[in-house]
Amino acid sequence: MPGRFTRLAAVALTAAALLSPTLPAAPAHAGPVAEKEWREVFSPDGTISRVLVPARKPAALSRELVQKAAAAEVIPLQETGPSAQRFDLVIIGDGYTAAQMGLLRQHAESKWAEVAAVEPFKKYKNSFNVWLVNVVSNQSGVDNDPYGTTRDTALDMTFYCAGTARLLCLDTAKAQAYAAAAPQVDVILALGNSTTYGGAGYSGISTASGGNAQSGQIAIHEFGHSIGGLADEYYTAGTTYPGGEPGEPNVTTSASGAKWASYIGRATPDGGVIGAYQGGSQYEYGIYRPSENSLMRVLGRPFNLVGLDVMDRAIAAKAGGTPPGPCDALGQRRTGTLASGATAYQPDGNWYYTGASGTHRGCLDGPDAANFDLYLEKWSGSAWGTVATAATIGGDETLTYSGTAGYYRYRIVAGSGSGPYTLGYDVP
Repeated sequence: MPGRFTRLAAVALTAAALLSPTLPAAPAHAGPVAEKEWREVFSPDGTISRVLVPARKPAALSRELVQKAAAAEVIPLQETGPSAQRFDLVIIGDGYTAAQMGLLRQHAESKWAEVAAVEPFKKYKNSFNVWLVNVVSNQSGVDNDPYGTTRDTALDMTFYCAGTARLLCLDTAKAQAYAAAAPQVDVILALGNSTTYGGAGYSGISTASGGNAQSGQIAIHEFGHSIGGLADEYYTAGTTYPGGEPGEPNVTTSASGAKWASYIGRATPDGGVIGAYQGGSQYEYGIYRPSENSLMRVLGRPFNLVGLDVMDRAIAAKAGGTPPGPCDALGQRRTGTLASGATAYQPDGNWYYTGASGTHRGCLDGPDAANFDLYLEKWSGSAWGTVATAATIGGDETLTYSGTAGYYRYRIVAGSGSGPYTLGYDVP
């Protein structure tokens, strides 16, 4: 367990260093430049911004505190299987006295219910173990709630972190020490005993106000970072992205959205369709996101289709289950196998009929080493004619076509290579 938390701390410091702007060299007579790091700030209306704050270095833990943390009571709010095959969420609290452990449990169960109502957590609810560590504080509440008040609490939680009212910071080393009492730790949710809206995100740790009905959305957004490795999709006006192609799966420098090409044109849970929308990863220009307004941009929204599949795969990789294929989001699905040079017709060697005008969407998921092409054909009354083509290099193709009522079929051609394929398609 110490190794896990050492890695988390290292990631946090590395991320802070990468995100911090380059500071001018200090004069020779000046003292040391204070380390700074970015923290996300969440507004009650769902908008998100960032603020550069002085790095808050955790104090060294005393032997007494380590022993106290190790002896903390752990309650399984939900235990569905062995930790090696489950995703383990550990919930801890701050500012809850010994007489308020029932309130902590109430807040913890409420926040887990909020998380579990959002996809993909809803789908994988039974693939999570949820542990509550009863962290007992000497006094009730958290610092600066209201401003200027102090409390003697176990994790040193405070609002007005670095002068920002809704930023709810804590001592990460103490939080990790208490969380380590649980059988296993994948992510930590730290709840402050407060009804004031607020929270913050650290590497592997999210904070939220336990008694505030909206604050659970902060944790869900932060899980997008810690579980899925997703980038933020909001931006600061007037800024331009200065780097190369980012590593996160939901932002790109490609104006066509080539990183998520197989998703282009598909309906997305947060509204609209997947495309390449300018702005993301805190920059307005030179970088693109997959949808207009997902949870990684505004709280209270669903993950977009790209982020949803990334999260799905991340949870499935730890908890078991079959991650979705790139074509699984479309309503109809067919599978088959092609030898090199062969052709197949779908659905089932036949055709489908639609009595409505609208958009047809097709997605082909073929072998990585093959070159499969996808064609949509329509019956003219006397012959089949191609109305849409997707013939790039590789095994995966996507196409869209706006058409009238009629008979349609998909033609799949193995230009080179062979192997299994999946066709997903939507019918108007």
